[in-house]
Amino acid sequence: MQTDYAIQAATVYIRHDAPPIKDGAVVFAHGRVAACGPASTVLAGYDGPVQDLGETVVVPGLINAHLHLELSHVLGTTTRGKGFATWVLSLIANSLEKLSQKALDKAITQLAACGTVAVIDITTRNTARIADALEAAGIGGALAIEFFGFAGGKELQWPISIAELPAHARKRITAAGHALYSTHPDTLVAAKRWCTEQGRPFSLHLAEHPDETKQMLTGSGDFADLLRKKGVLPADWAPPGCRPVEYADRLGLLDQQTLAVHCVQLDDTDIATLAARGTTVCLCPRSNAYIDVGLAPWKKLAAAGVPLCLGTDGLSSNSDLNLWNEALDILEQPDSPGFCEVLRWMTSTPARLLGAESDYGTLEPGVVAGYSIVPDGAIRTAQAKGPEPF
Repeated sequence: MQTDYAIQAATVYIRHDAPPIKDGAVVFAHGRVAACGPASTVLAGYDGPVQDLGETVVVPGLINAHLHLELSHVLGTTTRGKGFATWVLSLIANSLEKLSQKALDKAITQLAACGTVAVIDITTRNTARIADALEAAGIGGALAIEFFGFAGGKELQWPISIAELPAHARKRITAAGHALYSTHPDTLVAAKRWCTEQGRPFSLHLAEHPDETKQMLTGSGDFADLLRKKGVLPADWAPPGCRPVEYADRLGLLDQQTLAVHCVQLDDTDIATLAARGTTVCLCPRSNAYIDVGLAPWKKLAAAGVPLCLGTDGLSSNSDLNLWNEALDILEQPDSPGFCEVLRWMTSTPARLLGAESDYGTLEPGVVAGYSIVPDGAIRTAQAKGPEPF
């Protein structure tokens, strides 16, 4: 992999909140950004190889804040558009352990092709293989080991042996709870506490579908019945009697190091709570549409000051891992927040959550080498919505 080279493009964004540079250039050396700015300045005296990208818009490398690489092999096998319980049944009909190398390689190729430089990947299976694949592709970020089930107690019992992972994988490890409806509250609290002690992000699927809210409020519903039938939810489980966000808050799971994933089923009180705690919300619009659980109230979340980022989720509920397609889904909506704000959701916001602002989120000198080219569709959509500085 070539590490010392330069690129030149018609437009270069160094960061989401700075005016773009016309006829810009970026020099990469030793796996980092060495310089970025006007080509006339940056390339003066530079005698290395230069890739001329022509009439393109270049932005910082993207961060996919939520995906499940371990489910890449189930692409096209799950039920679409018939609700969460039906989708779950179609998912578990697959052999979830048998991630093929072909499927993993294809997924990694998709991430790299759209300029992904880091991820927050949810994993409990094939973690070492996924870590090796990300490492080989030069994609950084976190491997979030997910806790599931009600067998755990107040002491955290890791579902895999971290000690047996290669060193490069161990450095990426963090903890995630699957969901309030599927993981013992003591386990969730322990996982969150571990993340706080280690200074690492904690993630949780939260308020994704209507049945989740019903289960938390009353303990009833088709999905709760399914969880009991499958032996996930104990027969003596008692509902907390409140909405999911309130319950997560009661447990102390929400703060500035928490990534709440999906957050489709929110009311105004939920949004106020997330804002007050500084919790980051990861929007996965195409996954939510695939399962037919609704659209996250991103406008209200943004207006309340909730930090937002984007994730593709896994190929069990999406057709690809191109983060630009999530961005397009937002940009095409009425009153979209605009290109630069959506760019923030894919760069600096998740970089902050990872505690890696010196490595990702911009094209400033010192960050990890990488960039993304804005697709023509995103440019046209942004321009159609109003003046954009392209």
